[in-house]
Amino acid sequence: MVIKNANIDLHVHPFLDRNPMKDVFDAMNRSKLDVLALENFNESIYPHALSEAMQLYDFRDNDHAGMSFSNNKYILNAREYDSKERMYAITVGYSFEARQDAELRSIIDEGLKNDAFVIIDHPFVDNENTRTAGHISYQKEKFLEKICMEYSGQIALEWNSYCIPWIRAGLKPVLNALGHNVEYHDVNSKAEVFSNSLYMAGYNAPIVADTDLHGRNKRLLSKMGTSRMIMDIEGESPSDVVKSIKKNVFERNHKNIKDKVSAAHLFEAFCLPMLFPGHFWKPRA
Repeated sequence: MVIKNANIDLHVHPFLDRNPMKDVFDAMNRSKLDVLALENFNESIYPHALSEAMQLYDFRDNDHAGMSFSNNKYILNAREYDSKERMYAITVGYSFEARQDAELRSIIDEGLKNDAFVIIDHPFVDNENTRTAGHISYQKEKFLEKICMEYSGQIALEWNSYCIPWIRAGLKPVLNALGHNVEYHDVNSKAEVFSNSLYMAGYNAPIVADTDLHGRNKRLLSKMGTSRMIMDIEGESPSDVVKSIKKNVFERNHKNIKDKVSAAHLFEAFCLPMLFPGHFWKPRA
């Protein structure tokens, strides 16, 4: 089976404790997505999603990579991981338990060993010193470069819908005044330039666009697919679909739809929980 021009969003935090799978599936249909990956931060939620979805929908197939439905929709098993280096990775098509201080290489290796699609998400965002408002240090950039060269043709880099340049540009002088060395504000453009420079040097770390949606309520959930990939995918099972997505991405047979959520959405879904974590359930998703 071939799905022509499939719409794919591989980074969605569904907050299943608040949004039942029916709401997730309905939002997926309204967003005209064919393939959706569901993540939690440092926790695997696929068993819960599978259990709930099996009670609601007509399954065609399910395996370790995800679930498929009679209307040719796929929901994939995925997870977002912190690492010892404070760089984040996503595995799509397989999720596993990992220590929060696990090294990035060990996360990548475990994902690849189990045929997952591994993505370094928001690779140039500083998750350590500026609570995501700034960018990574020069030392971390060199580490990222080494990782991308080492795993050439095996890992991808994310273009993230939540990284709004004008907001980050406004934060730049504030962070500099506080002693942080912030040299640039558009981390998505930085990732694209970085990916292109690697490609010119003979290394393959392609860009994939996704939303990184934090669906804290049903209304926010509706913005899944703001950023997405479009490609032709082949296969019947979820594992086949993950394999097809990987092949297309690394052969660069995909189109990235790069758009940003609204500032109001970003503040409600992400910024306020990060600023006031004591007042929000699962501030980091």
